[in-house]
Amino acid sequence: MIRLERNILDQANTHLRVLEDHVLDQDGGDRAILVSGQLNALFSLAKLNDSGMSDECVGMLEEIERRSNILTSRLPTRD
Repeated sequence: MIRLERNILDQANTHLRVLEDHVLDQDGGDRAILVSGQLNALFSLAKLNDSGMSDECVGMLEEIERRSNILTSRLPTRD
């Protein structure tokens, strides 16, 4: 399980860096939304009742989610 958790956290961190790049460069609104969706899928794993995920991993995913939400709030709104 530790390897799986590590892979999930690595993937979430990679997506977060990509999201940061697109949001801060203000050039990839569509791509940033796609990456945000991928992150949300990973965050949903931590919210499953019987996921078997360690508390430490859940906490780290929650921190990544918090940072992701801050970045996503910087995206331009679409009308």
